Amino acid sequence: MLSIALRTPRALADLVRRHGGELDAGLEAQLIAAVAAPSTQANAGTLVPLTSARALPRAGLSRAAVVLVSRELRGRLPLGQRWVHANPWWVLAELLEDAVVPYPAGEPAAIAPDAVVAKSSAVLPGAVVGPGCRLDEHSVVYGGVRLGARVIVGAGAVIGRAGFGFAHGPDAAARRIPQLGGVVIEDDVEIGALCTVDAGTLGPTVVGQGSKLDAHVHVGHNVRVGARCFMAAQVGLAGSVEIEDDVWLGGQAGVADHVRVGRGARVAAKSGVISDIAPGAVVAGFPAVARSRWLRRMAWLMRAKRPVP
Repeated sequence: MLSIALRTPRALADLVRRHGGELDAGLEAQLIAAVAAPSTQANAGTLVPLTSARALPRAGLSRAAVVLVSRELRGRLPLGQRWVHANPWWVLAELLEDAVVPYPAGEPAAIAPDAVVAKSSAVLPGAVVGPGCRLDEHSVVYGGVRLGARVIVGAGAVIGRAGFGFAHGPDAAARRIPQLGGVVIEDDVEIGALCTVDAGTLGPTVVGQGSKLDAHVHVGHNVRVGARCFMAAQVGLAGSVEIEDDVWLGGQAGVADHVRVGRGARVAAKSGVISDIAPGAVVAGFPAVARSRWLRRMAWLMRAKRPVP
């Protein structure tokens, strides 16, 4: 778990006066000094945002933390640690604007002596490029990115730019949520030309060891890609997706936010995955279902004479 420290600790009572919402009794005097993703390791003084019902079964919440929770989920958390708010991401966005950047943004990038970096590439302060890496022309590696050993970053790829996260507040206003978690690319990963891997919000976006991404693949913020995964061109992973080890995704397949694709699953090209996929499953279509079922459905649709459904 990565905890993002605030420059100025804030009393919960002051935060509620500023932003509104409902605070469980006895929490008013507690100081919030950090923000973190859900974890059993969260310390006292840590605020944990929890806004997705999909994430709730996997969230191990420490009783020491205060949970900033949406109204829809208020009844699914015990009393004594809740700050219930209509727009929790709006609150989080303001807090993170006062956060301490968790990587040395002012220091030069750390580039291994044997790494090959094209002259037209940009490796920004706070980035780490491991031994044997190769960065092709016009690739960009932002601060907070850690490339392991022998990583290949294709031409025009962008690693670690802020993810597509916006909070909505009063009067339909929108503000960008700072994405401070960075990116971890493990050993022997290949990132194809014009790929984008967005920085995480509170913890890193991760691409696991030995995974290979074809050109134009997009990996959204907070995604976790396991080891030895293969993604064909134009695959899109929305925020907080979890791809377990040894998964293959066909070209132009898309995976909706907070969905988990189980180990060894196969997803056919152009599939739309909107719910969890079991380990070892082979799926196709939109919404993605078992490939055999999808083939039967398509055969029925293509019959010359069929009854109107």
